Amino acid sequence: MTSTDFFNQINTAIQSKRPFVLFSKPESQPITAYIQINTDTHIISDYSESGFVFAPFDSENDSYYIPFESSTVIQLEQQDFEVFDQSSDPQSVKSKNDHLNLVSKAIDEINTSELEKVVLSRQFKCNLEHSNPLDIFKKLVQNYPTAFTYCWFHPQTGFWLGASPENLLTLEGKAVSTMAVAGTQILKSSEKVEWDSKNLDEHAFVTDYLVEVLSDYLEPIKTSGPHTLKAGQLLHLQTHVTGRLKSTNQSLKQLLRAIHPTPAVCGTPRTKALEFIKSNESYNREFYAGFFGELNIPKKSTLRNSKRNIENRAYQTVRKATQLAVNLRCMQLKDTLAILYSGGGITKNSDPQIECMETENKIQTIKKVL
Repeated sequence: MTSTDFFNQINTAIQSKRPFVLFSKPESQPITAYIQINTDTHIISDYSESGFVFAPFDSENDSYYIPFESSTVIQLEQQDFEVFDQSSDPQSVKSKNDHLNLVSKAIDEINTSELEKVVLSRQFKCNLEHSNPLDIFKKLVQNYPTAFTYCWFHPQTGFWLGASPENLLTLEGKAVSTMAVAGTQILKSSEKVEWDSKNLDEHAFVTDYLVEVLSDYLEPIKTSGPHTLKAGQLLHLQTHVTGRLKSTNQSLKQLLRAIHPTPAVCGTPRTKALEFIKSNESYNREFYAGFFGELNIPKKSTLRNSKRNIENRAYQTVRKATQLAVNLRCMQLKDTLAILYSGGGITKNSDPQIECMETENKIQTIKKVL
């Protein structure tokens, strides 16, 4: 399929207001599209569904999905499409002083209560001369090949786009992997990477939380890290967490509820952090810091049987595979208005000025493609 044919099908879906998603997984060459064959709205019930899911930060709100069985699934192998050039200057919805005050309030709360960490975010708005979500997606793919890039449209949510560096959950058969990503600094190629105690502590909150909650679901649990992860012009601390599902009747929904939202996007203890976010952030995050990706998609794999009566005969088995990413480095597109999101983890060792600058550094990932 040519690039023109591929994107013509997407434009047809846009004109008919049918839900669709374009995405490219980390280090994966093809671009895949799920195009729903009708305009029906599908809401996740128990995560036994199969399709592409788009879930909000607050798990009490609806998660939407595009069903695998009632969608046209197409792929584009080549990525030599043309892209546009445009320059925009995002403006924070709240002033810098407002965010500084919010961070200071969070530090006071941490020092006087059970709250240990809370992730606080900001919105930035851009007025665009041109608003073509497909062009923005093309630039995301070209600029961030190691990220999970996507362009999602649904009549109930509108357009969302992003380039996430963080895997929430990969599940194939009984094999599970996730990651802790927390701690941030600007990439400086000429310097040796060193991490201060604030970033190390912030990262440890996330890793320790994942290991603790996943102990009810996985056996054994293995961790690898922390390592330094490059994401655009930023560096993060990353620890991989892997294991195999225990032989229990616990569902994927229970597993997702246990890990989402993680301390990387919410805080710890989770209930206290959620309360602080909802009471003090001045907007609804909606799908920022939620998650997205393929859910229970049939995957064929080739196995070999080495029993004596079968001479290494190869056969295929079908497994359901799930790969979900945290919705970070993202934006919402409303006609020619782009709303960008970024946040940072606040601990007792945080400096409000540094935390404010971190949110401004993080939006450069999306700003670069506008």
